Amino acid sequence: MRIGLVITVKNEARLLRQNVLYHLGIGVARIYIYLDGTTDGSEATVADLQQVVVEPSVTPETYQGQHVLKKFHDQASEHHTARQCLNTYDALQKCKQDGIDWLISLDADELFLTNNMGAEALTDFFSPYVTEHYDVIQFSVLEVVSRKLSYNHVMAEETLFKRQKNFSSRLDRLYRKVYNPYTKSCLTTSYWLGHTMGKAAINVNGDVIPYNVHRYVMQNGKPPKIKVAGHVLHYHLYDFEDFIKKYKNFKNRADTFLSGNAIEPLKKLWIQLVNDPDYDIEYLKDYYEQNIHFNTKALSALYKTRLFNVLKRRESAVVNITKPKEVLINREGQNYFDGISD
Repeated sequence: MRIGLVITVKNEARLLRQNVLYHLGIGVARIYIYLDGTTDGSEATVADLQQVVVEPSVTPETYQGQHVLKKFHDQASEHHTARQCLNTYDALQKCKQDGIDWLISLDADELFLTNNMGAEALTDFFSPYVTEHYDVIQFSVLEVVSRKLSYNHVMAEETLFKRQKNFSSRLDRLYRKVYNPYTKSCLTTSYWLGHTMGKAAINVNGDVIPYNVHRYVMQNGKPPKIKVAGHVLHYHLYDFEDFIKKYKNFKNRADTFLSGNAIEPLKKLWIQLVNDPDYDIEYLKDYYEQNIHFNTKALSALYKTRLFNVLKRRESAVVNITKPKEVLINREGQNYFDGISD
């Protein structure tokens, strides 16, 4: 069985090689990388890896005749996620030529983790779903805890992840206050800042096409057979430099998602703030440290309830995951990651 991976990339030179080496290390056979306006030389970081195919995002005209992809090629100039869906569809066609059985679709700041915190082998993970004729395997999300202001190789360094956004007990729920310098007030938001919809693997031999970057449908209109298993590790806003890069990238993006829904107020605030010439880099660094970074106090709250912050939680908020670190050090050697501590 052969597993592929597709990633659409814009200015991810810091993460791309780590991502690719990890997935090759767990047994991914072919990786399809699409460059979407990249200017930071991301492609050079993986140029020596033979299992990797790198090319620009496909043009909307490439699949103009495919009616089922109409919403993507019609909105490709405005929405990067539309281009990402076209790239995933294009990679699916390549998979059929390359003998790939399952295609995982992720971002550069995401890693796939098999069951049992990555202990299950890649082929063992996928084998049952072939026999049972699943079309899509949906991965649930684990979001990184940003314990450092700066990482050299975050996927080999950081091992702490948030388990879930929502909790059954009100006392276990976790919130953060985020300052809005324009209104001089604070927003109360979840401690979880990225998406919760997950990502997925697609059965190449099925009839599956993207619905958006998180969900898939069948070309024949029937509902796909979906299994929820495995995880995606999301390194969202993992340090200050990533925070700046992400919201610089978002500067000229639409105010709505591909669905037409408005983007979240917090995301709009950070796009405005990072691209505002009235706020210099020192202010932004302090802002990240105070509002996003997990300092000692914020880390402590992850282990206790909100009732005086002393009682033990009923539902754990975080989990320690060492698989990426183990794989990357095995691939590159400990010397490559000098300075990384246990």
